[in-house]
Amino acid sequence: MLRNILPRILDTKCNNIRQAEKSLAEAVAFEVLGGYQAGVWDFIMPPLLVVNLLRHKRKREAFILNFLFTKKIALETARDMVERNVSRDAAMQIAEEATGKVLASDTKGVYADKVRQRQLREIELLAGHYYKLIITEGKTYEEMVEEAYSERREYLDFVRRLNQAEKEVNHAALATVGRNEASLNFINKMEKAVERIRQTDADKYFPPVIS
Repeated sequence: MLRNILPRILDTKCNNIRQAEKSLAEAVAFEVLGGYQAGVWDFIMPPLLVVNLLRHKRKREAFILNFLFTKKIALETARDMVERNVSRDAAMQIAEEATGKVLASDTKGVYADKVRQRQLREIELLAGHYYKLIITEGKTYEEMVEEAYSERREYLDFVRRLNQAEKEVNHAALATVGRNEASLNFINKMEKAVERIRQTDADKYFPPVIS
């Protein structure tokens, strides 16, 4: 495994991971929001305002921004672990500080600490996953996944735990901003889309054995 990864290779790996997550976010956004397109977005939305996406004029861009919030921090955390050889605990401390700054800057009370704590669990899970990918010999996302996980069952177990972690974040967010039928339907549709797309990807990386 590449314990001492050259900066250029590390950049390639991280960019491929980032692009894979962005592609997932875009696919989910298209499925739950339709083909709505907007110009270049010029706003910053507090993370996890998923409920308000239903009313936002540029909801597709806002959705992708929110979906990638934890993924971005997790990838930075994993990169720190590889590039600077810091421990997971030390890297997670940086992630805690980053989310803490967002919490401190929230003046509308939509980013509660219970949401942040569940995000940190998701970030830790993702950071471990990204770290496993980065230290493989593979460069493309598919190559990294196939080398990092020894078998289909192991990868599906990670996907199951990630889906559950994201659900806990979503439910904490709903509890914070308030539940209604529209927001519950939106979250349910989003979660089902994420699960379906990740299952399709798993079948590509590790084709099921047909007996």
